[in-house]
Amino acid sequence: MLGAWVVLELVVVTTQRFGILAWALAHIAFLLCFAGLEVGLLRISLVLQTARNPTAADAFKQFNLSLRFLAGQFPYLAMVFFGLVLLVVPGIWLGARFVFFSFQIAAGNNGVVRSFGKSAELTRGATGQVAATLVALVAFNLLGAALLGIGLVVTVPLSVLTMSAIHRQLSATVSIVDG
Repeated sequence: MLGAWVVLELVVVTTQRFGILAWALAHIAFLLCFAGLEVGLLRISLVLQTARNPTAADAFKQFNLSLRFLAGQFPYLAMVFFGLVLLVVPGIWLGARFVFFSFQIAAGNNGVVRSFGKSAELTRGATGQVAATLVALVAFNLLGAALLGIGLVVTVPLSVLTMSAIHRQLSATVSIVDG
């Protein structure tokens, strides 16, 4: 992910003479690339939860889901942002309620709307605990960022693995109840 950002900066600096269009295209390409890497990271964390061994190549196999991931990421971030601006608590609740949409997309079998629905289904009855975990993970990642950003190399993967484990537990519970 750091490499994608470095490449973006190099492209932006070398193409700045071509104007805003080159800048915009470089950033759109970066967003798609970064989204694909995020989906790959989520897929790897899901594979780890099933006690299988992922490969480094697994991080690069999910670029076909990057557009779907971005299409879900924008409304998710907007909901959380406006909820935080309004009263803080609604933003935290919305964040917790729909946090697993990205794992649903990474699983590859749901569209954006269905992913949000599945996330709401998974967190029903556990939204408070998921919200508390999210707040703790945000504080954990802020601590990692406070260490000149270097701590994020540790805190972000641990946060993803934590949320993946919670996703797996909630998925097992929903399967038992539904089955």
